[in-house]
Amino acid sequence: MDHDKSKRLPPSYYTLLEASQEKETTSTKILAQYLDRSPATVRTQFQRIMEFLDVSSRYGALREAEKRGLIRRNKRATSAHHQKNRSSL
Repeated sequence: MDHDKSKRLPPSYYTLLEASQEKETTSTKILAQYLDRSPATVRTQFQRIMEFLDVSSRYGALREAEKRGLIRRNKRATSAHHQKNRSSL
């Protein structure tokens, strides 16, 4: 699949990346259940995301998506950081 790098991914792909980040997993089974998608859909979407981002792993896709600003850093880690900083005030 030849991707124009200036094009965006479909919204459902961003949802998959964000869910993977939130659940802290790239497990097809867990993400399929969480997103109410078939395992085949999750596998296909991850494959297309990896091709689009030119990476060879799901974890690499998450890192690259964060690096490019396509998804935010893990909200849980950010929230914990804010909690810690507030408690020291």
